[in-house]
Amino acid sequence: MRRFDGAPMIQPILFKSAIYWLCVFIVRLADEFAHFVAAGGAIADFSDHLVNHFSLARFLSIQIWLMVLFLAYVTIHELNELFGDGELYRLFFRWRSSEAKLTRRQRIRLLTRLNRLTEANPIEAFSERTSPAHTELVAILHELASPSTASSTHA
Repeated sequence: MRRFDGAPMIQPILFKSAIYWLCVFIVRLADEFAHFVAAGGAIADFSDHLVNHFSLARFLSIQIWLMVLFLAYVTIHELNELFGDGELYRLFFRWRSSEAKLTRRQRIRLLTRLNRLTEANPIEAFSERTSPAHTELVAILHELASPSTASSTHA
């Protein structure tokens, strides 16, 4: 299920949803087959039973609905993985929306600064305690460690 981890998010969402959908499709057909055989039907007559007595429209409408539900579930799961385990729960049920927006903006700005800092400096510059890169790295880490006191003055 981790086949598309490096790909754009839509690919693992569609892949996982399709796998779940296919598994449910097979199980639902197997369930219908089991009921048919338990009712005294012959295995060879199952295809005729599907064509003549099985509500294909109902079956497919349920399958389409299940695909929509799988897409929603997998999308939420992938977003939760992307943001960090439990972050969506915190966004939906713990933080006030204005507080969440402010904190997210601050964290994104800090992470962007951190990314730029690591791209602009060699790794050795961070190990020297007197270097400007080290000083800025420590400041960013302090702000990330305490998001409620992080200032939004850095962009």
